Amino acid sequence: MRVTQGCFSFLPDLSDDQIKQQVGYAMSNG
Repeated sequence: MRVTQGCFSFLPDLSDDQIKQQVGYAMSNG
């Protein structure tokens, strides 16, 4: 899955688990 929008547009392709970790981090810090 390629994330192409928002603050993750700079990241490479991520696995579902990595995406969940990134989203959780963003929500807890944003």
